[in-house]
Formats: sequence, structure tokens, C-alpha cells
Amino acid sequence: MRLIMSSVVVVMLCLASGIAAAAQSAQVALPAAVKAAFAKAYPKATIKNVSKETVAGKDEYEIESMDDGKGRDLVYRPDGTLISYEEEVDKASVPEVVVKAILTRYPKATIGRCERFFQNNVMQYEIQITGAPVAEVELTPTGVWISPKK
Repeated sequence: MRLIMSSVVVVMLCLASGIAAAAQSAQVALPAAVKAAFAKAYPKATIKNVSKETVAGKDEYEIESMDDGKGRDLVYRPDGTLISYEEEVDKASVPEVVVKAILTRYPKATIGRCERFFQNNVMQYEIQITGAPVAEVELTPTGVWISPKK
């Protein structure tokens, strides 16, 4: 009986925290400039979640979205300026030099999920791999290693 009651309490707490998180997300209102910038850049995307953070004393709005079955997370300033984005991409859109660099270092690796990340005017690729001693690698579009460093 005690085990059942403990389980019920744990389930109720999990549900309550999930409901609170959903309510918090629903309460975040995007500034008009952010809504307009997102809608202009990604007219077919669906917003899944919105959150607001204060970084170094400045507000930032993160939009988690889906577009044509691919995930995309974007961070904007209140004036609609894009700070960063991370989006899932097909392996075919990853530069050949990046794929070659991965397979040269890890010849038995299989490339999995690929993401393109942009921040501070710098682009990089984050790629999950299997069959290698690491699970994820990061490279520049020109095939220069960011992580792991050799």
C-alpha cells in the first residue's frame, strides 16, 4: 500500500510540474517584432514552444519550431534581431568536406542526426555519429574540427 501511495504521489508531482511548465510557456507573449521576423523568415513553420530568458541583463526569446518535419530553435532579441539558430538538416545538405573529415578521423562511423548551428556570425555543424569513440562531433562548414579536438 505504501509503495502504491508513493507511486501516486510521484505521478501527481510529475503531472503538476508538466502542467506548470506548459502554463509558463503559454504565458510568454512574443513581442510584435519577433513575431514578424519569425513569420517572414519561416512562413510555413509551426511554433511548438516559446520561452523568455534574461542573459547579461537583456531579454531573449527562444522559439522552438517545426518546419517541413525538421526541428528549428531560434533566439531573438525583443527588436526582432536574430541572435542564434539551430536547425536539423539532411545529411545531403552537410558540406562534403565535413562528411569527409568525419569519415577520415572515424572510418567506421555512421552519420546520424545533423544540425546546423549559427551564433555570433559563426556557422558550425553538430553531427551525431555511431561506431566511433565519441557520440557527437562539431565542425565548421570548411571541415575544421571544433570538437572533439585531437
